[in-house]
Amino acid sequence: MKNILILCIIAILPIFLKGQAQDSFALIYDEIVIAENRIDLPFNDNSRNIEIVTKDQIQILKASSINELLQVVSGVDIRQRGIQGVQGDISIRGGTFEQTLILINGIKMIDPQTGHHMLNIPLSVNDIERIEVLKGPSSRIYGVNAFAGAVNIVTKTRDEIGADLAIEFGENALINANASISLPVGDYKQTLSLSRQSSDGYRFNSDYTIQNAFYQSSLTIGNGDLKLFGGYVDRKFGANGFYGNESFIDQYEEVKTGFVSLQLTQKAGAWKITPRLSWRNNKDNWQFRRLDPEFFQNFHTSNVYNAEINSSMTHNLGVLGVGIEYAVFDLKSSNLQDHDRTQSSVHIENRFLFLDEKLDVTPGLLLMNISDFGTEVFPGLDIGYQINNQVKLFANMGWTTRIPTYTDLYYIDSGNIGNPNLQEEKAFSSELGLKYKTQNIYIQSSIFSRNATDQIDWFRLTDMDKWMPDNFSKATYAGFEVSGQIDYSKTMNLLNALRLSYTYLNARFEDNEFAFSRNQLENLRHQIVFNPSFNLGPVVLSTVLKYNDRVSLDDYMTIDANFSYKILKHEVYVRASNITDEIYKETNLVEMPGRWISGGVKVRL
Repeated sequence: MKNILILCIIAILPIFLKGQAQDSFALIYDEIVIAENRIDLPFNDNSRNIEIVTKDQIQILKASSINELLQVVSGVDIRQRGIQGVQGDISIRGGTFEQTLILINGIKMIDPQTGHHMLNIPLSVNDIERIEVLKGPSSRIYGVNAFAGAVNIVTKTRDEIGADLAIEFGENALINANASISLPVGDYKQTLSLSRQSSDGYRFNSDYTIQNAFYQSSLTIGNGDLKLFGGYVDRKFGANGFYGNESFIDQYEEVKTGFVSLQLTQKAGAWKITPRLSWRNNKDNWQFRRLDPEFFQNFHTSNVYNAEINSSMTHNLGVLGVGIEYAVFDLKSSNLQDHDRTQSSVHIENRFLFLDEKLDVTPGLLLMNISDFGTEVFPGLDIGYQINNQVKLFANMGWTTRIPTYTDLYYIDSGNIGNPNLQEEKAFSSELGLKYKTQNIYIQSSIFSRNATDQIDWFRLTDMDKWMPDNFSKATYAGFEVSGQIDYSKTMNLLNALRLSYTYLNARFEDNEFAFSRNQLENLRHQIVFNPSFNLGPVVLSTVLKYNDRVSLDDYMTIDANFSYKILKHEVYVRASNITDEIYKETNLVEMPGRWISGGVKVRL
């Protein structure tokens, strides 16, 4: 059955993307500029595989968490433990949860303790303008940990005075509330957002409370601007079976994450210069027994201090980008002990234009020194050729790296022991693809590969041994993906938009002498996402069908839907997750919720 479904999706994709296309208006993509810290490029000029979750999609999907928004992106695998974004791990094209870099407005959300905290994002969905997902080699652009790709969350900026209020109720005592207010004063723009999510949970010890606060401001100064933004999230949740074993049903965790950033962008002659300071703090308290925390618990506090200067200059042949960065990573832990490391790096890249600007070539490199791993160079190359106004070929290649977390190196308990002799992971990634775009159609397809050496996973020789991480010599990830969407909103009365994607991934592991591994073969082999939306005047219906075939678990298909009715600037909606009540797991430990229905109201003042 699943093979028939996959073949049908692949077969109808070109047909569905050709049908009813009309050059009646411009897609939102025409207005998006991808800011990669140094060289800013319009989305259409990029020669990389980038997918955007746009503000229109966010509005229609009615997602309650960033995790849910990312699940509609091809090649992105969110392995959740529960719903509503309580906790989840992100994977791009088969990478582990440590191998994807998360950013907010270009600020890195790295946690030296563990990658399990990557998605502790101090934002609500209502704070997000769009999400940019960059797949493939990204170390030369963003640095370490952009091993398999990077996700940049761009927040909303508002120019007018106003407020947004939202409240949602649902099964399992679900309550989601959000309030934001914008108070610009002349050239000074500012927005404050507060939100709270809670539920009793869908099974024993799966209750949660999540509280967010986010503030951002900008001030125009001469021919530049000064930006300040920061956020804080407090998560408390029952972690039934989250770690180690399904029988560990009494686990509990509290995670508090905050960050702040100050950035100035200024023109100096032909140069655009952007100095930036940022700080991220994460506090984690994990308890093995919720009602008896003294039995066994861990306390971890991590701080990341970052200073960087990025600059770019336009010249006769293209654009030059240069950046320097210095970061301090500090950890204080009851289990991992106290550790710190420093990281310094230099980024250099230049985008050359040839053949009447039809051909773009962007070589670049990252020169990086990490105090406990030494100095290395990671080069990369992007190439694009614009065949005509609608079709563009692109290719990219590059070397990437990921530094072991302190959990990899030093963690110890009754079932796990870290390995202080771990080396950094490295990989060479390459991709060849094609983009097709009209005013209301966008298709992107590519073949890709990633050849990793010294990749890290947790192993044990027998089921009686402790889990311990180690570098194994080689892992190869190869596959292809195709995604497309049509906007019918100007040409049809009922069908608003269609989005469809398919990803195939083949992962191979060599020179592995261990009988059991924790993360190998958890990748998706086949992934299909189908997202049609319909509207009739103020009424909008959106559905998301997801089919996932994971190597190590049973395949499954889920269907989510939401119905909304808009009255002027206000909105009433009902949404249902897992309508068919599918029984499935996204990790090998936690069964996901069945059907879950909720509804809410959004008011714009």
